[in-house]
Amino acid sequence: MSLQPVARRAEEVEVDDFDFQHDPVQVVDHGQLAHGIRRVLLQLMQGSYLRADTHPKLWAELEAHEDVVRIRLADLYLDLVVDHESRLAFVRHLDVEQAIKVVRTHPLTLIETVLVLYLRRILLLRQSSSVRAFVGRDEIEDQLRSYRAADVSDQRGFDRRVEAAINKMKRYSVLLGVSGDDDRWEISPVLALVVGADQVAAITDELERLRSAPEDDQ
Repeated sequence: MSLQPVARRAEEVEVDDFDFQHDPVQVVDHGQLAHGIRRVLLQLMQGSYLRADTHPKLWAELEAHEDVVRIRLADLYLDLVVDHESRLAFVRHLDVEQAIKVVRTHPLTLIETVLVLYLRRILLLRQSSSVRAFVGRDEIEDQLRSYRAADVSDQRGFDRRVEAAINKMKRYSVLLGVSGDDDRWEISPVLALVVGADQVAAITDELERLRSAPEDDQ
Protein backbone atom coordinates (compact mmCIF):
# COMPACT_ATOMS: atom_id res chain seq x y z
CA MET A 1 0.00 0.00 0.00
CA SER A 2 1.39 3.41 -0.98
CA LEU A 3 0.95 6.40 1.25
CA GLN A 4 -0.24 9.64 -0.36
CA PRO A 5 0.00 12.97 1.46
CA VAL A 6 -3.35 14.52 2.25
CA ALA A 7 -3.97 17.52 0.03
CA ARG A 8 -4.45 20.71 1.99
CA ARG A 9 -5.28 24.25 1.01
CA ALA A 10 -2.28 26.58 0.68
CA GLU A 11 -3.37 28.66 3.66
CA GLU A 12 -3.31 25.56 5.91
CA VAL A 13 0.35 24.75 5.23
CA GLU A 14 2.55 25.94 8.08
CA VAL A 15 6.28 26.45 8.23
CA ASP A 16 6.54 23.61 10.76
CA ASP A 17 5.41 21.20 8.04
CA PHE A 18 8.91 21.44 6.55
CA ASP A 19 12.00 20.28 8.38
CA PHE A 20 14.84 22.69 7.68
CA GLN A 21 17.10 21.42 10.48
CA HIS A 22 18.37 18.42 8.54
CA ASP A 23 19.13 20.20 5.28
CA PRO A 24 22.46 18.68 4.15
CA VAL A 25 23.43 21.84 2.20
CA GLN A 26 25.50 24.28 4.25
CA VAL A 27 25.79 27.90 3.17
CA VAL A 28 29.39 29.09 3.11
CA ASP A 29 30.43 32.70 2.63
CA HIS A 30 33.15 32.70 -0.03
CA GLY A 31 33.22 36.48 -0.33
CA GLN A 32 36.57 38.23 -0.14
CA LEU A 33 35.38 41.81 0.33
CA ALA A 34 34.71 43.45 3.68
CA HIS A 35 31.04 43.66 4.64
CA GLY A 36 31.02 47.45 4.36
CA ILE A 37 32.20 47.36 0.75
CA ARG A 38 29.61 44.69 -0.09
CA ARG A 39 26.84 46.84 1.33
CA VAL A 40 28.01 49.78 -0.79
CA LEU A 41 27.88 47.61 -3.91
CA LEU A 42 24.40 46.36 -3.06
CA GLN A 43 23.10 49.86 -2.39
CA LEU A 44 24.45 51.16 -5.70
CA MET A 45 22.99 48.27 -7.66
CA GLN A 46 19.60 48.16 -5.91
CA GLY A 47 18.85 51.78 -5.11
CA SER A 48 18.46 54.87 -7.24
CA TYR A 49 21.72 56.37 -5.96
CA LEU A 50 23.80 56.67 -2.81
CA ARG A 51 23.55 59.89 -0.79
CA ALA A 52 25.95 60.83 1.98
CA ASP A 53 23.22 62.54 4.02
CA THR A 54 20.97 59.47 4.12
CA HIS A 55 23.68 56.77 4.23
CA PRO A 56 26.71 58.35 5.96
CA LYS A 57 28.36 55.03 6.87
CA LEU A 58 28.07 53.67 3.34
CA TRP A 59 29.37 56.95 1.94
CA ALA A 60 32.40 56.73 4.23
CA GLU A 61 33.02 53.19 3.00
CA LEU A 62 32.77 54.35 -0.61
CA GLU A 63 35.22 57.18 -0.07
CA ALA A 64 37.67 54.84 1.64
CA HIS A 65 37.42 52.09 -0.99
CA GLU A 66 36.32 53.87 -4.17
CA ASP A 67 38.90 52.13 -6.38
CA VAL A 68 37.83 48.67 -5.20
CA VAL A 69 34.13 49.48 -5.67
CA ARG A 70 34.80 50.88 -9.15
CA ILE A 71 36.70 47.77 -10.26
CA ARG A 72 34.08 45.37 -8.91
CA LEU A 73 31.31 47.28 -10.67
CA ALA A 74 33.27 47.38 -13.92
CA ASP A 75 33.46 43.58 -13.79
CA LEU A 76 29.66 43.69 -14.01
CA TYR A 77 29.65 46.17 -16.94
CA LEU A 78 28.79 49.08 -14.64
CA ASP A 79 30.41 52.51 -14.40
CA LEU A 80 30.63 54.25 -11.03
CA VAL A 81 29.85 57.98 -11.06
CA VAL A 82 30.84 59.88 -7.91
CA ASP A 83 30.21 63.58 -7.29
CA HIS A 84 32.24 64.43 -4.20
CA GLU A 85 30.98 68.02 -4.14
CA SER A 86 27.31 66.99 -4.03
CA ARG A 87 28.25 63.86 -2.03
CA LEU A 88 26.33 61.37 -4.11
CA ALA A 89 27.10 58.39 -6.32
CA PHE A 90 25.29 56.14 -8.78
CA VAL A 91 26.01 53.51 -11.40
CA ARG A 92 25.27 53.37 -15.12
CA HIS A 93 25.85 50.76 -17.79
CA LEU A 94 29.18 50.72 -19.56
CA ASP A 95 28.91 51.31 -23.29
CA VAL A 96 30.97 48.31 -24.34
CA GLU A 97 30.36 45.48 -26.76
CA GLN A 98 28.58 42.41 -25.33
CA ALA A 99 27.78 44.26 -22.10
CA ILE A 100 24.87 42.77 -20.17
CA LYS A 101 22.30 45.14 -18.67
CA VAL A 102 22.54 44.56 -14.93
CA VAL A 103 20.71 47.56 -13.49
CA ARG A 104 17.10 48.10 -14.45
CA THR A 105 16.24 51.20 -16.43
CA HIS A 106 13.00 53.08 -15.95
CA PRO A 107 11.28 54.29 -19.14
CA LEU A 108 9.51 57.62 -18.87
CA THR A 109 6.18 58.76 -20.24
CA LEU A 110 5.86 62.05 -22.11
CA ILE A 111 4.76 63.94 -19.00
CA GLU A 112 7.55 62.39 -16.92
CA THR A 113 10.12 63.34 -19.55
CA VAL A 114 8.94 66.95 -19.62
CA LEU A 115 9.08 67.03 -15.83
CA VAL A 116 12.66 65.72 -15.79
CA LEU A 117 13.79 68.42 -18.22
CA TYR A 118 12.02 71.13 -16.25
CA LEU A 119 13.54 70.00 -12.96
CA ARG A 120 16.99 69.80 -14.51
CA ARG A 121 16.69 73.34 -15.86
CA ILE A 122 15.76 74.69 -12.42
CA LEU A 123 18.60 72.73 -10.85
CA LEU A 124 21.24 74.12 -13.20
CA LEU A 125 20.00 77.68 -12.72
CA ARG A 126 20.21 77.34 -8.94
CA GLN A 127 23.59 75.59 -9.05
CA SER A 128 25.03 78.48 -11.05
CA SER A 129 24.18 80.65 -8.04
CA SER A 130 25.44 78.01 -5.57
CA VAL A 131 22.03 77.62 -3.93
CA ARG A 132 19.83 74.58 -3.43
CA ALA A 133 17.00 74.04 -5.91
CA PHE A 134 13.37 73.77 -4.79
CA VAL A 135 10.13 73.41 -6.72
CA GLY A 136 6.45 73.46 -5.79
CA ARG A 137 3.48 71.49 -7.08
CA ASP A 138 1.88 74.59 -8.62
CA GLU A 139 5.04 75.34 -10.60
CA ILE A 140 5.17 71.78 -11.91
CA GLU A 141 1.52 71.78 -12.94
CA ASP A 142 1.87 75.12 -14.73
CA GLN A 143 4.92 73.90 -16.62
CA LEU A 144 3.32 70.63 -17.73
CA ARG A 145 -0.02 72.13 -18.74
CA SER A 146 1.19 73.10 -22.22
CA TYR A 147 1.80 69.42 -23.00
CA ARG A 148 -1.69 68.28 -22.06
CA ALA A 149 -2.96 68.11 -25.65
CA ALA A 150 -0.13 65.80 -26.64
CA ASP A 151 -0.74 63.56 -23.67
CA VAL A 152 -4.42 63.18 -22.79
CA SER A 153 -7.52 65.17 -23.68
CA ASP A 154 -9.41 65.12 -20.37
CA GLN A 155 -8.33 67.19 -17.36
CA ARG A 156 -8.86 64.41 -14.84
CA GLY A 157 -6.68 62.00 -16.77
CA PHE A 158 -4.02 64.66 -17.15
CA ASP A 159 -4.05 65.37 -13.39
CA ARG A 160 -3.55 61.67 -12.68
CA ARG A 161 -0.54 61.53 -14.98
CA VAL A 162 1.00 64.61 -13.42
CA GLU A 163 0.56 63.09 -9.98
CA ALA A 164 2.09 59.81 -11.19
CA ALA A 165 5.07 61.72 -12.62
CA ILE A 166 5.65 63.54 -9.33
CA ASN A 167 5.39 60.29 -7.39
CA LYS A 168 7.94 58.61 -9.65
CA MET A 169 10.40 61.45 -9.12
CA LYS A 170 9.87 61.11 -5.37
CA ARG A 171 10.24 57.33 -5.49
CA TYR A 172 13.61 57.56 -7.22
CA SER A 173 14.78 60.39 -4.93
CA VAL A 174 14.88 63.00 -7.68
CA LEU A 175 12.41 65.05 -5.65
CA LEU A 176 13.33 65.14 -1.95
CA GLY A 177 10.76 65.96 0.69
CA VAL A 178 10.77 69.30 2.52
CA SER A 179 9.85 69.22 6.18
CA GLY A 180 6.46 70.74 6.89
CA ASP A 181 5.40 71.13 3.24
CA ASP A 182 3.99 68.17 1.31
CA ASP A 183 3.69 70.20 -1.91
CA ARG A 184 7.27 71.42 -2.15
CA TRP A 185 10.46 69.47 -2.81
CA GLU A 186 14.19 69.88 -3.18
CA ILE A 187 15.59 68.77 -6.55
CA SER A 188 18.44 66.31 -6.12
CA PRO A 189 21.77 67.28 -7.74
CA VAL A 190 21.93 63.78 -9.22
CA LEU A 191 19.60 64.88 -12.01
CA ALA A 192 22.27 67.04 -13.63
CA LEU A 193 24.60 64.03 -13.73
CA VAL A 194 22.14 61.42 -14.94
CA VAL A 195 20.73 63.48 -17.83
CA GLY A 196 23.48 64.93 -20.00
CA ALA A 197 23.39 67.94 -22.32
CA ASP A 198 23.24 65.77 -25.47
CA GLN A 199 20.23 63.89 -24.13
CA VAL A 200 18.51 67.13 -23.21
CA ALA A 201 19.01 68.55 -26.72
CA ALA A 202 17.63 65.44 -28.44
CA ILE A 203 14.63 65.14 -26.12
CA THR A 204 13.85 68.86 -26.34
CA ASP A 205 13.77 68.73 -30.14
CA GLU A 206 11.35 65.81 -30.07
CA LEU A 207 9.11 67.46 -27.48
CA GLU A 208 8.95 70.66 -29.51
CA ARG A 209 8.00 68.63 -32.56
CA LEU A 210 5.18 66.95 -30.63
CA ARG A 211 3.88 70.20 -29.21
CA SER A 212 3.88 72.02 -32.54
CA ALA A 213 2.56 69.14 -34.64
CA PRO A 214 -1.08 69.26 -35.83
CA GLU A 215 -3.41 67.40 -33.51
CA ASP A 216 -4.18 64.76 -36.17
CA ASP A 217 -0.48 63.89 -36.45
CA GLN A 218 0.04 63.21 -32.71
